[in-house]
Amino acid sequence: MSPLLVVDHVQSAEPDREPLPRAGLSVATLLFEHAQGEIETVDSAGAHHCIRPGDLHWTLAGRGVVRQARARGDSLSLDALQFLINSPSDLKQQPPASFHLAAADVPLITLPGSRLRLLAGSFGQTRSPLLLPQSLLIVDGRIDAGATFPLTLPAGWNAWCYAVSGELALTADGAATRALPATTAVTAGALSDDVLLRVRGVGTRSHVVVVAGAAIHEPLVQHGPFVMNTRQDVMRVVRDYEAGRLGRL
Repeated sequence: MSPLLVVDHVQSAEPDREPLPRAGLSVATLLFEHAQGEIETVDSAGAHHCIRPGDLHWTLAGRGVVRQARARGDSLSLDALQFLINSPSDLKQQPPASFHLAAADVPLITLPGSRLRLLAGSFGQTRSPLLLPQSLLIVDGRIDAGATFPLTLPAGWNAWCYAVSGELALTADGAATRALPATTAVTAGALSDDVLLRVRGVGTRSHVVVVAGAAIHEPLVQHGPFVMNTRQDVMRVVRDYEAGRLGRL
């Protein structure tokens, strides 16, 4: 689902990961509020952040960076989502950059039966303070059984809706309602007109994450951790990495 490439739900304390090169995409990490422990991230551009429960961290790989994430804490019980998000062509040629939103700065939206954390983008009159290099909506919400919250999907955007726990139902204008048991996801798209999505809780109190963004209508060539527009661009990044020009940790 453009612009989303891959989502990994991390529910355990993993050993330290080896440094990985990235190019042409962004890596976003959402550590859920109920998690125990922290995730330390460092990269070859000099960024060093600690992702604490409730935080969102975003690394724009741009033309290339080497990045490492390490779990930290005495009683680790991690629960996080890691997103790999495609970058439009102009961002693929930019220097790497990092963006971080602490849990204390996340706007809270309270609706009947719902509590929504607005990590990126806007919802009604509320806007997240996190200024990302590309327009996205990221919502981390809790919803009671029978409660519903609406999301307007602008024309040209796609949405990914994930039931972290509990059970949900998603309805889009003119489409049949789709059920989401725990740990399942569905996607929705708006072509020429805005689409109103309705997310409803089913059964017990549910945990939902929604990510939406503009579809990227550009060629995509992927080689491992490198996502570029042409094979020539990919091979350039490979050469840069092998020569150490992406930096080292």
